[in-house]
Amino acid sequence: MQPQVTQLITLKNAWMASHILDAEFPTPLSQQGLAIYEAAQAERNATQIQDAPSLAQTELLSFYPVDCHPLTIRYAMVSASQWADQESEAMVEFLTQIMLDDDSPARLYVGFYQGKPAACGMIFSHPDCPDVTLISDICAFPLANQDALVSAMTAWLIAQASEQAEQLWIC
Repeated sequence: MQPQVTQLITLKNAWMASHILDAEFPTPLSQQGLAIYEAAQAERNATQIQDAPSLAQTELLSFYPVDCHPLTIRYAMVSASQWADQESEAMVEFLTQIMLDDDSPARLYVGFYQGKPAACGMIFSHPDCPDVTLISDICAFPLANQDALVSAMTAWLIAQASEQAEQLWIC
């Protein structure tokens, strides 16, 4: 993996942690969620995206940028569904602390299936790594079509990110 990609992953993880570490009064549950998130991220590897997947599969979902707190909650609920009950609760507490603004290096998205939130993911880019964009934190509710939902979210995020990045990596 290229040093610039490793740096971008480190920046993404630091940005995620900042919502708890920089908080004046973080809750113990949000701190526990951060620890769970960091442990999960340590196990991930990044791979470079060479070919864009078919956009036909994206028709399964309707995509929305997370631009308000209700969508942050939906993002958190979908993402937290990847963990068992007690860890899931901590993940929701952690992820609902995310604060986005126009200068945020992350863009979060929620994919809706049949009118309900079902998948989520992130596009992360940073001025310190201008040629590289990271697609990460992709997941879907554990439904019968979970793999298809993840594929649709992945394909859509790649299409969005490929418009502005020289190198795309996924982890």
